[in-house]
Parts: sequence; C-alpha cells; structure tokens
Amino acid sequence: MRRLLLCLIGGFILAGSLFILNSARVYAIDENNCLVCHGNPEMSKTNGEGTKISLYVDKEAVKTAAHRFIDCTTCHTSEPHKVATPLTKLSLAEKCGSCHQYEYKLHLASVHGQQLVSGNPDVATCVDCHSPAGNPHSVIRVLEYNAPTYKKNIAQTCGACHNDERLMASYGIVEKVYESYMRSFHGKAMQLGTYEITQLDKATCTNCHGVHDIKSALDPNSPVAGVDNLAKTCEQCHEGAGIEFARGFLGHKEASPDNIPVAHYTEILFKTLLISVLSFGAIVVVMAIFRFSANRWRA
Repeated sequence: MRRLLLCLIGGFILAGSLFILNSARVYAIDENNCLVCHGNPEMSKTNGEGTKISLYVDKEAVKTAAHRFIDCTTCHTSEPHKVATPLTKLSLAEKCGSCHQYEYKLHLASVHGQQLVSGNPDVATCVDCHSPAGNPHSVIRVLEYNAPTYKKNIAQTCGACHNDERLMASYGIVEKVYESYMRSFHGKAMQLGTYEITQLDKATCTNCHGVHDIKSALDPNSPVAGVDNLAKTCEQCHEGAGIEFARGFLGHKEASPDNIPVAHYTEILFKTLLISVLSFGAIVVVMAIFRFSANRWRA
C-alpha cells in the first residue's frame, strides 16, 4: 500500500509538471490545413466591387483566440471555396449569431444593430468589441485581462469610436465621452485600481448603457434617458440614490449656464477662491522675503 501510494503521488507530480511545462504550448485546431495557405500574409482576393481583401490569418493570434479549439470549417462550412462569402460587418455578425443567438438578438435590437441592418458600416459589431484587431480570428474571451471587453478596458474600447471627433461630429455628437468619463470619479477609480480584482466593481460604459442591448440616449427605454431611468441605473450600485442624486450627474457634458448652472457657478466660485488664496499667500511670502532681505541689508 505504501508503494502504491508513493506511485500515485509520483504520478500526480509528474502529470502536473508536464501540464505546467506544456501549458504555454497551445495549438489551434486546423484539421483541414487551412493555415498552410491562409498563413501567408500576401494572400488576398478582389471582391465584386474591385476592393482588395486580405485572406491572411495570423497563426499566433489564432493560438490565443477564444475559438482556437474550433476548426475553421465550423464557421466557413466544409467547402468554403464553393460558398459566397461577402465579408461584411453584417455577415460577420450573422455568423457569430449562429452560435451566440441570445447576444445577437440583443445586438439587433440595439442602436448599433439597427444601424448595421440598415447598411451603416460605422457602427460597432461583435469583432469591433471582442477582438483587439477587429478581426474574427483574434476574438479574446471576456475575462482575459487584456481582452477589449475586460472591465478595465471597456472605456478604451468604446472610445475607439466615441473618442473620434470627426466620426462623432458626423452624427451630431459633440460631447467628449471618453475624456469626460476618465475625468469622472468612476474613470479615476478604474484607472487607479491597483489590482484587476479591484476594478471589477467600478462603473464603466456598459454598467450605465447596457452591453449588447445598448440604446440611444434619446430612446425612452434607455437606462440613461430621463432622470427616472437614470436614478434606477444609479441605484444598481448606489442603493437609495434617488432622483436628486441623479439630477446632480453631469453626464458627458460640461457644466454650463444651461447645463446644471449650480455646478457651473460653484466651480467658478471655487476656482476664484483658490486663485485668490494662492495669490494672497504668494504676496505674503514675497513681502516677507523682501522684509527679511531689507533688514539684513540695513544690518
């Protein structure tokens, strides 16, 4: 029994050691050797519109992708060369939706999904948010620390579009969404979080606007539309916040005489007070130095 026990312990140690040593060596499933051709960076095709489209698939990106253990034919069919592949944002979203049906249904009803169906190529879709390179072959799992959809990275992911002034201006959005969030208490708390676990309970874009079902801020059903909806959204984290708490939220707009004037004039008051106190202090210090120097000179 002692020998058997020692053999079992030795076997577990050996198996664990082999697992640890080989944990970094991950190979994607490629049963049909698709990467023999598609692993060539020069591989491309020209679509019906005369646009050159790259057919290159980065082997290293695939090895760390969330779908690395799913063979290419799962998404591209068993005879991909005989199937018309439009390679559009809509076709990619539809393909993702063939497995992720619930998320796809929510996305279709969102402001992004509605615009996507109507032919707008600017809106965010699955790969824009789940892949660092906007590529379906490099989608990363949500809970990986470097994933675009990991809690600490969400604001930056949304900011890829919402921090583009030219793109936002074309839709009449003038607020600097990303900058205003990073200046807010929530943004600073997220940025200053020492460990990733401390960042998981901080509010970011998806906490207020939703995840796959994001609606326009002008939609009456949006979680941030109107003070009543906003109060309910705030209460998810701030228990008992209420209407008055929500009224004090500036949103992504700067305080001005038209937008929460109390905050605007209070800010001016404190700026004036701060400058006055510092200026008075500087004058006192300069006068003290002058007086000290004059007394030394006379002596």
